[in-house]
Amino acid sequence: MRGAIALTLVLAVLLSSRPAQSGSWSLGSHMGLAHISSGVEGSGSSFSIAGPQSAFVYQPGLRLGFGDERRLQEVQLDVGFFWLDQAGASYSLLDLSTSYQRCLSGGPTAPFANLGLGFLSEGSAGRSSASGLFGLGVGVRHVIRERRGAVRAEGRVDWLLRDKTTDRPALTTIGLRLGFDLWL
Repeated sequence: MRGAIALTLVLAVLLSSRPAQSGSWSLGSHMGLAHISSGVEGSGSSFSIAGPQSAFVYQPGLRLGFGDERRLQEVQLDVGFFWLDQAGASYSLLDLSTSYQRCLSGGPTAPFANLGLGFLSEGSAGRSSASGLFGLGVGVRHVIRERRGAVRAEGRVDWLLRDKTTDRPALTTIGLRLGFDLWL
């Protein structure tokens, strides 16, 4: 798990290594629809609708970004956290990923592509584990009046690797994210 955290942090630093004065921060969230399935025959699939999205369905709900002045390129840290404590037993999930987003034009409405890498940490009853995840998305964003932020829609596919500790199979999530970003 420490290796996955270190990899995510190193990737974030490397991708965002630009002078602070030439960039800007953003804070956002997304809600979405997702279909979750595994390659295991007879295991079925799940469908979720969440606003904001939740680590409980293997999707982050909060986004922190740093981009260039024109907001054509952005490095993002997406995070989701779920913790349940009931009758002395607890269960937790942490979904953390770093992604790179590139807008294809500087206009008020622009298509974009996003590529991400991260991990999911699961813990319960004194046992914890982590597994890698990666994903890609394509979408469109629309800048809000006076460049205070943007709304976005993104079609996305994410792959969560098998967790050998809990014996959870590898999962594929195909979904639609609808979100907003406040530009700081």
